[in-house]
Amino acid sequence: MSARLTLAQVEHIAELAKLGLTAEEKEAFRSQLSAIL
Repeated sequence: MSARLTLAQVEHIAELAKLGLTAEEKEAFRSQLSAIL
């Protein structure tokens, strides 16, 4: 079972990867990354 990432965690990952994400993209990545992890 995968744990759901917080929005703050997604923002931190995006910052490390130098990605500028919209609110919609953050939610999409949140779901996708949670499924992977």
